[in-house]
Amino acid sequence: MTAALGSLVAALAAVVALGCGGAPAAPDKPAPITAPADDCTTADDCDLVEACCGCAAGGKQLAIRKDAVAGFMATRERRCAGQMCAQMMSTDPSCDAEAVCGSRNRCRVAPHMQHQ
Repeated sequence: MTAALGSLVAALAAVVALGCGGAPAAPDKPAPITAPADDCTTADDCDLVEACCGCAAGGKQLAIRKDAVAGFMATRERRCAGQMCAQMMSTDPSCDAEAVCGSRNRCRVAPHMQHQ
């Protein structure tokens, strides 16, 4: 049994040494998650979306461009994997707010009627 184990170790060492052209291949990694598109010209360009945990689950809302909402929501499962949400209504100010086009032409969350 020791000889068989020695042969197995030698075979594995040979495979590792040969590899596929040198260094072992890196494991597949998911593509990096990019920040949502938030550039705007007017408040009509912006909309609110729930973060991983929405307002009904102890979370908050984010402001992004309306045309980016579908893509943002399509990546929700991947972005929020492993995120635990509280079973409570959130007190985050974003939950009682609106999306506006703020400084530097970026969508942002603002309290109602407070456009800047």
